[in-house]
Amino acid sequence: MRNVHGYVWKNAIVSGLLFLPLLFVTQTDANAIQTATGDGELLAGHVEKLSALSGPPATETEFAAGVYIENTLRSYGYETELLPFTYYTYRKPEVQSLNIEGWPDQQWSLQGFTYAPNGKAEGAIVACGLGTAQDYQRVDVRGKIALVERGGITYAEKVRQAAAAGAAALLIQNDRDVFVPATLGAPLDMAIPVVGISKSQGEQLRKRMRSNGEQKASLRVEGALTLRQTSYSFLGKKPATTSNRNQAVLLGARHDMVKGTPEAYDAGYGAAVMLEAARLLAEHPHDTDIYVVSFGASTAQDQGARAFVDYLEPKDRQRIIAAFVLDGFGSRKGNDLLVTPGEGSGSKLLPIRVAQENGAQYTPSLEQRTGLSQTDKILAHSGIPTALLTRTAASGATPPAAPRTIDTEPLVKAANLLVQAVGEMIDPKTRAYPVETSAAQPAGKSTDDGEESQ
Repeated sequence: MRNVHGYVWKNAIVSGLLFLPLLFVTQTDANAIQTATGDGELLAGHVEKLSALSGPPATETEFAAGVYIENTLRSYGYETELLPFTYYTYRKPEVQSLNIEGWPDQQWSLQGFTYAPNGKAEGAIVACGLGTAQDYQRVDVRGKIALVERGGITYAEKVRQAAAAGAAALLIQNDRDVFVPATLGAPLDMAIPVVGISKSQGEQLRKRMRSNGEQKASLRVEGALTLRQTSYSFLGKKPATTSNRNQAVLLGARHDMVKGTPEAYDAGYGAAVMLEAARLLAEHPHDTDIYVVSFGASTAQDQGARAFVDYLEPKDRQRIIAAFVLDGFGSRKGNDLLVTPGEGSGSKLLPIRVAQENGAQYTPSLEQRTGLSQTDKILAHSGIPTALLTRTAASGATPPAAPRTIDTEPLVKAANLLVQAVGEMIDPKTRAYPVETSAAQPAGKSTDDGEESQ
């Protein structure tokens, strides 16, 4: 994992730039966790440093923030691991057009598909059913534009089958007149230009084809851009100090941000709480492994969380009895500390229960998730019992504070609550907790990648 180009020298440079006096905890007894309390100055220092360093996904600044977190965890005695991952970004096309000979007044409302390629095509339009392999056995679409209905197979498979049959382009007729975001899931190895049309316009086109015979058209998609990006998450592990129950508890936050947005500083606040909780838990005797994860590329559709779920072996996911995701602590005004379940979870899951028992206010869902990552939902969907701890802004609350106006009181409160909750689960004196699952989906399957299953 650590054989990553440039990582060694980057780490060395960043370590030199980022060095701060870090407070090390001393050896404690099993009861010390009851009186341990978060340090506001340390929390403020983490927020300031992360806010100064961090940047958008797949940049040197994002990497620097992650290395700061990794080095801090090392100083607390955690074993660390760098988790690189790749993903794709897509810029929408500048031009999408459809023109049919002899029908100049028709104005088309066209739908684009994420990861669809650029291209131009001219030819007759041929109706091809749902666009399955069997459909193309009945018609000849070589050099022509295939018209298919939504349904049966994914958008990506429709494009692949049309390309395999020799079509020059693809029109997908929707089953409704309102478009929703659509994607091919990823760049395809076999693809042709594709656009969608509404149900009513598709029916108009089919009626014209029945009445007037063959319809010739030209289709253009231009200006789209797909890029392959590399980003990193950072994993810290604190193995059990006593007889291991073969269980683990996970703390998670994010370290990338897009500066200038209202939620920019939330990443630094959540990561600071995570680091302070990790410090307080570091020397507490535990028979349960502690995982601390800082996710990269959260502002790129939570690619770091998705990659982490894929990184974990099924047996490793099953060992995690509780995951706490920390996000949305930055608002100057806001609610009390809230705990809410990830997707598919309920109030009776372990991380929800222990957070409530230690003072968090339970809410079955959040009215607004603007600016929050989807990490909790991604982990829960993979089968990990997950809770989101947050202090989301109340109506009319100001955006997250700039570093010079940090209010550390809610951060200390969150760190203390987290330490108490996790401390109960990892204490050798407590009973082993049963393994629970949070998702209707089987463990190991990450959240829907957006590819439309018909």
